[in-house]
Amino acid sequence: MLRFSPVLLLSLFACNNDSLDDNNNIDLTWNEAEVFYVGAAYRETSNKGVNNPIELEAAVTPEFDDNWSDEAFWTYQVVETGLFPSEDDPLYEYALSNGEVQSLSVLRAYVDASLNTDDALIENDPVVYMVFREDRDRLAAIISFSNNDGERVEQAWSTHELDASFGTLSQSMLTNAPTYLAPFTTSFENDAITLENGTELYTEVVSDGVVDASFEDELGGDLVTTRYEVGQPWPTLTISSNLQARLLTEDDLAARRSELPPLLDEPPENFDYRSALRATINIDSSLTLDPETIEGGWASEAYEGYRPWAGSWWALSKAELVFGYDDSRETYSGLILDDVKPIKEDMDRLSEALREIDDRSSEEYETKRTEYSDKQSELVTILRDFYDGLRQDLDGGIITIEDGIMSHSTDEWSFEVNELSPFDKFALHRHLAGDSSPNPFYGPASEILNGYNPVGGSWWGHCNGWAAAAILVDEPREPITREAAGVEIEYTTGDLKGLLSETHYSTRSSFYGARYNGEEDDLSDLSPKAFHHIIQFYLREQQVPLVFDTTASEAVWNFPAWGADVNVTETTPAGQADLINVNTATKEELDTLPGVGPATADAIIEYRMFKRPFQSIDELAEVSGIGQSKLDGMFDLVTVSAFERTFDVMAVVRFTTDGVDETHVDTDINNPQGFDERWGYTLTTDAKGRVTGGEWDDNNNHPDFAWVPYYNAKTEGQGSSENQYVPHGSFLTLITDELERR
Repeated sequence: MLRFSPVLLLSLFACNNDSLDDNNNIDLTWNEAEVFYVGAAYRETSNKGVNNPIELEAAVTPEFDDNWSDEAFWTYQVVETGLFPSEDDPLYEYALSNGEVQSLSVLRAYVDASLNTDDALIENDPVVYMVFREDRDRLAAIISFSNNDGERVEQAWSTHELDASFGTLSQSMLTNAPTYLAPFTTSFENDAITLENGTELYTEVVSDGVVDASFEDELGGDLVTTRYEVGQPWPTLTISSNLQARLLTEDDLAARRSELPPLLDEPPENFDYRSALRATINIDSSLTLDPETIEGGWASEAYEGYRPWAGSWWALSKAELVFGYDDSRETYSGLILDDVKPIKEDMDRLSEALREIDDRSSEEYETKRTEYSDKQSELVTILRDFYDGLRQDLDGGIITIEDGIMSHSTDEWSFEVNELSPFDKFALHRHLAGDSSPNPFYGPASEILNGYNPVGGSWWGHCNGWAAAAILVDEPREPITREAAGVEIEYTTGDLKGLLSETHYSTRSSFYGARYNGEEDDLSDLSPKAFHHIIQFYLREQQVPLVFDTTASEAVWNFPAWGADVNVTETTPAGQADLINVNTATKEELDTLPGVGPATADAIIEYRMFKRPFQSIDELAEVSGIGQSKLDGMFDLVTVSAFERTFDVMAVVRFTTDGVDETHVDTDINNPQGFDERWGYTLTTDAKGRVTGGEWDDNNNHPDFAWVPYYNAKTEGQGSSENQYVPHGSFLTLITDELERR
C-alpha cells in the first residue's frame, strides 16, 4: 500500500527539465519523446472503514486504517512539444491568446502491463492525452481512451480559461492518470495568494529548490498539495483526500521491474486525439452560472434507460447475503451462526474501541489489538473447518443433491438448493461448475469474517455496492436459472441484486470530498461550490447518475442520484457588480477606466498573467504607466475581489432508494422508487457568473461526499468485489453478463 508524508523528500530523475521563470515561478518544459513514470494510489470506498478484507488462507494482522488501492504505475511520454498549430488543426483554439498563437505540448499517459499487476486497470487499458499551453504550464484539454465492455470509449474535456493563474483542468482529476498541477503563480518562496476565482494558493519552501504548493480542486473542492523540485518534469509528490501520487526514481522503477516477470514494454496504440477533441466537454460551463441558471435555474435527469434501480442495502448486522433474507428460508451457513455470532460480537466491540484510541503505539492499543487478533484467529479456524468440511463432504459423497435437495447423510440435515442464501447458492454453483480454486465456500466465510457486524453501527451495509451496481448494471427483473453438474439453480431477483451489490463493492470511481469521521473532520468538506459544480457537470452537462453520501454525519448512506431541479435567485446588492475587476477584465473593459489607454490596459493584463493576480488595488501602482494620480482616479471604480454576485439556491435532488425489500422490482425503469433531498445554499460568483464560493443554509443538512462509479472489471479475477471468493468474473461467466450496461 502506498502511503505518503507531506514532508517526504524524494531523490528523483535529474532531467533538468523545469526551471524558474523571471518571477521565480515554476516553469515546466519537456524534451520530445521524453519518458517519466508516476506511481498513484487511490482511496477506495468503504462503508464501515474498519479494516481491509482478510484472507482465510493466510495469517492475519488486523488494520484499522483507511482503504487505499495498490500503487498503479503510469508511463508519461512526451508526444509533441513546441507545437504551433495551424488554423485547421483542432488544437488551434487552445493555442490562441490575445490574438497570438502560443506553443503547445502533448503528453500521453498509459498503463504498461510490464509494470502493473492490477488486472482491472490493465483490462481497462486507459490511454490519456494531455494538451498543455506551454507559456502557462496549463492543461488545455484532456482526451481519454479506455476499454468498456469490449469497446474503446473516448472522452474529451477542455477549458478556455487559459490566461488566468488558476487552471480548471490542471486543478481537477477527471481520469485516473494524475493530472494535478499547481496554479501558474506557484513560486519558490513562502507565500499566500488569492487567485482571480477567489481560491487560495499557498506555497511553502521545503528546502533549496523544493516547494510545496497547496490549492483547491476546481471541480470537487478538495485540498491538494503538490511538491515541485527544480530539475524535475512533473510534481514529485501529490497528495489529496482521494489520491496519493509520486514521481518515480530510477531505483523505484528498477525495484518494480524486479518484482514482476520480465516483459517487454508495450507502447499503447496511437489514438486520434485531435478528432476526439471535436466532441469535447467544456468544463468551464460546469463551473459557471450561465444566463439560464441566473434567470431561475435548471432541471435535468440522467438518460432514460440508465437510471439506477431500487434495491436493498443488505445490512451487515444481519449478514443476509450469508444467512438468508427471508426468515422462512434455511441455508447451510446458518448451521454455524450460533458459534460465530458471539465471537463477532466481541470483535465488533474491540474494533470500536481500537478506532477510538488515538495513540497506536500505546500499550492499551496493542493489548486490544492482540485480543482482536486472537478472536479473529479463533473465528478463522471455525470458518475454515466448517467450509473445508462442506467441500470435502460434497467431493466424498457424504453431501448429495437430489431433486433440488442438498442433504448430509451423517449430520442428517437438508436444504432446498433454490432456498439457499445468495452466497451459499453461488458458492455451491461454483463448486459444481468446477470453479474450485480457491475454495468457493470461502465466499460466505469471508463475508462472516469481514462483513458480518452483529453489534456494529445500524447503518453499516452494502449500500455502496448496491449504488454502484444500480448505475453500472441493468436491473435484474426476472429470475435466472442455471445448470451445473445436473443440478438446476434458480437465482431470484433478490439473489441477483445481492450478488451484484457484493461484486460492485469497490468499483473504479471518481471521488469528491471525504467521509466525515468525527469531531476532528470538517463537517462541510463537500462545499456548496463543489456540490453545485458536481451536479452541473454530471447531471446537467453529461446526464449521468452519480452517488452521494446524503448525510453530513459519521454515518454513511450512499444513494445514487439521477435528477436535479435547481432553483436560483440572485441576491446581489445594487451596484456591487458594477465594479471592474482588474484581475479578470478584458482589455476593452480596462480601457474604459479614467487614465487607462490600450497600452496601460496591456500592461495590467501582462502583470496579472505573468506575475500574479492583483492582491490589492494599491498593487496597481506597480504597473508601468500607472502613477498615484491615475490610481486615485480609478480607485473607487475597480476591485480585485472575485466575490461580486450572490445567489440563493435550492437544489432538489432525485435519488433511488435502498429501502425496498430484496426482491423488489421497479414498475418503471425510468422512474425507480426513490425520494427527494432538498439542500439550500448560497453561492458567490464573479461578475461573469463563475462560482467562487458559498455556504450551506444548514451545516448539518447536506451531502458529505460524492463519487461516480465508471468501471467494473469483467475478467475472471476478483474485479471490484470486496469478497475475493465472490468474484465478479465468475458471476458473469456462471450467471450472466447481459445485465452489463452498454
